[in-house]
Amino acid sequence: MDGATDQLPTQTDRDVQARLERLENVEQICRLKAAYCAACDDDHNGDTVVGLFAPGGTWSTSLGTSCANLDEIRTYFGAIRSSGRMRYSTHMVTNPVVDVDGSDASATWSFAMMYTDQQGHRYRILGFYRDEFVEITDGWRFRSISSTVQDYVRLETLDIVDAQPPR
Repeated sequence: MDGATDQLPTQTDRDVQARLERLENVEQICRLKAAYCAACDDDHNGDTVVGLFAPGGTWSTSLGTSCANLDEIRTYFGAIRSSGRMRYSTHMVTNPVVDVDGSDASATWSFAMMYTDQQGHRYRILGFYRDEFVEITDGWRFRSISSTVQDYVRLETLDIVDAQPPR
């Protein structure tokens, strides 16, 4: 071994590689959560949502709904979509704390959701998600999503006409 490229990896090299792999996994999980939010904002597209889960995935909320498998998740999201009760929804997640352990991971996120109902009333939901993930052949997928709602309010409508940015 006469060149630097012929050297065996050092412990430092392995540590850096492990740290890089962990960061890449965390980024992939964050992108998966963003894809979930986008599917929800696409009028609660159940087919897209289910595609983000591993086989046997579950979904639940503290508001009383629990889906024990992918068919139930698809049906639940399909019912929201067909009812038209949540128009113009926006899901925003912040403060991710993602822990990766091999091909398993867990994460918590704070969330805010806004939507408009069929009558034009606006709502805001605040809470947090606790998610579990598994890495499969296609990449990271949800094993479970659980949301806890801390605040759910109907917002008063403010009619702002000709609003100008502050100078």
